[in-house]
Amino acid sequence: MPRRKGWADSTFQRLPLEALSIEALNKVLNMQRAYALEFQEYERRRAQNKAEKKSLESALSSAEQQGNDVQEKIIQLYAQLTPFEVGVIGKWLFSEPTIKFGGRCYRPDARPLVDKLDQVYKQWGESDRLKSSLQEKLRNFEVDKPVFQPKREEKLRYQSQTFIFDIGVIDLERIERIVEKKKSKAALEEERERSVRTKVGQTKAKAAAYENKQRELAKSIRTALRKELKDNPYCPYCNLELSLEDAHADHIHPVVKGGLSTIRNMVFVCPSCNIEKGTLTLRAFLKNMDYVKGDVYGRLELMRKDV
Repeated sequence: MPRRKGWADSTFQRLPLEALSIEALNKVLNMQRAYALEFQEYERRRAQNKAEKKSLESALSSAEQQGNDVQEKIIQLYAQLTPFEVGVIGKWLFSEPTIKFGGRCYRPDARPLVDKLDQVYKQWGESDRLKSSLQEKLRNFEVDKPVFQPKREEKLRYQSQTFIFDIGVIDLERIERIVEKKKSKAALEEERERSVRTKVGQTKAKAAAYENKQRELAKSIRTALRKELKDNPYCPYCNLELSLEDAHADHIHPVVKGGLSTIRNMVFVCPSCNIEKGTLTLRAFLKNMDYVKGDVYGRLELMRKDV
């Protein structure tokens, strides 16, 4: 059997409300609200038509009763006119002309009853025309004032899928609760991310402040390093001769990795070694440069450096 469009059917799909995004849920909400307004208008028009039809049926019943009453009056008047009826020969016995009505002849003194009967016949005709008009209106009522139930079939495109569902069974309050729950969850996640970003920013700021502080301390230590350079004018890493003009102060354990600006963690080195070492640890630097670890460590220990 083909599916009747606009009515709930087993071929409709169940919407995965909990899995839908807030945007998709709001679309469904708008569909449901539009359907609710249409259904409300449908119920209003159906109730209005029902009242109008009932009014027509009541009017028709009254018209039929009125017609029956008029017919009863006609019967009664004909009964009253029976004594005044004359035959074909009898009409010549009266000096005044007889009264013809309904194919019969009546004595002249029956005029009041005949006039009354004529008036009642006119009422009967009006009643009959009213009854025919009301019957015609009732016959054509469903055609002239049709009321169509709102379409219940809706479609929702979500994540490359098209859901065909019955909008009439959607629970508006449930969707509103789901939307509020998702909004609260999104707000909580956003607050959590903001907190993480704030903490990361604070950590970076502290690290930058620490690094700046250590570098400022390093400047004050350069005087002591100059004295060391006079006693041992060689780069402790590559063992090349150094002069004060080309010597670079280096943190043996890098500042970015927690190294301190102390005389035991700082040493004058050649420009080449300073550039190559950068922020590397001493162990990684020696491995990259293929320097003999024992020799370098020995020279640093003689200078009373922390290695």
